[in-house]
Amino acid sequence: MKEFFSYKSVKILIATLSAVVVAAILGATGNPWISSGFNALTKGLSQVTAAASDAVGSKTYDELKAENEKLSKEAADLRAQLVDYYDLKDENARLWKYYKIKKEHSDYEIMPASVIRRDTGEEFHSFTIDAGTAMGVSEQDPVITSNGLIGFISSANAASAKVTTVLSPDLKAGALCKRTKDAGVISGNIVYTDKNMTTLTKIDANATLKKGDLIVTSGIGGVYPSDLIIGRVDTIKYDEYDATKYAVVESFENIKRVTDVVVLTDFKNKGEVGINKGNTRENR
Repeated sequence: MKEFFSYKSVKILIATLSAVVVAAILGATGNPWISSGFNALTKGLSQVTAAASDAVGSKTYDELKAENEKLSKEAADLRAQLVDYYDLKDENARLWKYYKIKKEHSDYEIMPASVIRRDTGEEFHSFTIDAGTAMGVSEQDPVITSNGLIGFISSANAASAKVTTVLSPDLKAGALCKRTKDAGVISGNIVYTDKNMTTLTKIDANATLKKGDLIVTSGIGGVYPSDLIIGRVDTIKYDEYDATKYAVVESFENIKRVTDVVVLTDFKNKGEVGINKGNTRENR
């Protein structure tokens, strides 16, 4: 049908029909000139209708069927190409993120990976990735995205590895406020897990960090490199049991929905233990 309306004769037919309607209305006045013109148009209409009919009738059923099948195949090919385009676009976006991480940290040895399974029964939103020891991944390796620290490799086999997230109390990382240098230890807390938040504990009573401050890893302990972004301070609170100060920190990454990550298999000062200004050791 689409091809039918592409014929020039059919376009003429439509124009002629429009003219006929106008002529029919005017012809009701009895004007002989209009009546004559109406007859001429009627004759032209018959000729165009016949031409259009011949154009469609010139193709057999088998020819029309074959043409339809060809068009259907071409449409399917175009849809497949569109899917490939979006896959390639997503892959390019992923590679660009990895490139930026590597460019900003030339000492990083990285292994890109994708989330293949989430541990739905696990309250701190751990997950499994498609990279394991056969690809250079080891237990304790940090896991990040371009938005910052996600967690660490808590167990691994040849083909996959489990990631314990920054929302879990099993993760403990030396951290500090980028603005004030106030130091502490990042560790998850069940109270804040579902809000995509963790806590900066063991901070000094005189610490001056405040809402909105950026929290990063200190590098103390050699488990995580320094200056990995963890998140932004949401609130400052006091522990109800011992009155110590702690900060609630919101991650820049949606931990529960992350799909692609990078494992840091090596980095400068990995494994070196140190002490920060606040004399806080990373406890692991």
